[in-house]
Amino acid sequence: MTDKKTTQKHKGSFLPNLILAGVSAFFTLIFLELGARAYLFHFATDDDFTTFASLRQLEKASRQGKVGGDPQISHHRYLGYTLTPNYEDDENRHNALGYRGEELVQPKPEGEFRIVCIGGSTTYTTRVDDYRLSYPDLLEKELQERGYTNVNVVNAGVPGWESWNFLIDFQLRSLDLDPDMIILYSGYNDFKPRVVEPESYKGDNSGRAAPMIERVYMPGWLEYSTLYRIVAILSGWMEPHTSYNTINSSPKSYLADEFHDQLADGTYPTDEFEEMTVREILQANPPIYYQRNIENIVTIARSRNIKVMLATMALFSQRPNIDQRAASQEYQIAIAEHNQVLKDIAQSRNVSLFDFAATFPRQERYFSDGVHVTEAGSRLKAQMFANFIVEQSLIPKD
Repeated sequence: MTDKKTTQKHKGSFLPNLILAGVSAFFTLIFLELGARAYLFHFATDDDFTTFASLRQLEKASRQGKVGGDPQISHHRYLGYTLTPNYEDDENRHNALGYRGEELVQPKPEGEFRIVCIGGSTTYTTRVDDYRLSYPDLLEKELQERGYTNVNVVNAGVPGWESWNFLIDFQLRSLDLDPDMIILYSGYNDFKPRVVEPESYKGDNSGRAAPMIERVYMPGWLEYSTLYRIVAILSGWMEPHTSYNTINSSPKSYLADEFHDQLADGTYPTDEFEEMTVREILQANPPIYYQRNIENIVTIARSRNIKVMLATMALFSQRPNIDQRAASQEYQIAIAEHNQVLKDIAQSRNVSLFDFAATFPRQERYFSDGVHVTEAGSRLKAQMFANFIVEQSLIPKD
């Protein structure tokens, strides 16, 4: 009889204890969440705030003037992201218009011959920390030393950008610079839009890039919690909302990142690539949209009497332990196809083509990772571009 009463007593106390434990846990989490938010807004450094804050918190802090350290890239309505204007970090800087380098005089001074270099990280010259040693800056110096003292070269390269970005940015921003000539050096990043499920390979790049609403707003309800974001970012479960991968998020049809991961792990081809390899995907998704985007840039430029110079892309593939993508046959096939597209456009549209890929020396000291150049490579690249421009009489002297 006593055991029965004891059992009933325990049963009667279990539910209240469970509720009490739940309420205690709830208020503990609330307390920790408030503490995390207090830390973020009152004690975190600018860099930590940029890392752990949500997009909405970043927007709120920006309105209140509380954010002192902006990241290198910023959201853009039509481009996804651009370079952050007035960004400075040691020897690197972006000007007030969001281009890597010195400030630009607007409107363009009379008599100035302005060249705008269009491209991704290979134009930005990633891995060369000093903006003054980027290939566009060195190209300007090379041309001025050869007597073209009226030349101003703008570095319009943005890391990660593809030909869709180039086309939109050329119309929305570069034309406002009133360029006399553009130099387009690209092709590497347009590998990624092609490595998608073939049924998702479309001219709007929707197979590669997620819709804007998915990039700007919270991906999941848990990420409204500052506490969760801090723990998740520190644990590697998620990336900051300001990171490149978050801004440049992709739908399920996009397969290039999985290909990169498998190359790094040495497991390619497994999983989805067992049924269809990347080489087969590239065959199913030819570079028709890359060609269309570049052709449209050329057409717009020519309609405004802007000279066009196209340049093929060079890869160094003999160090697979440094950059397995550049060393992979898949990337080499794609880049060769993109270079051929540029040659075809140059011939059909009667624009200048510098076959940089055929002439740039494949030496280790010129490449930092097989794709991007070193400081020595940047100097040589600028010299070779300057030689071609002078030999082809593409720009007038003073």
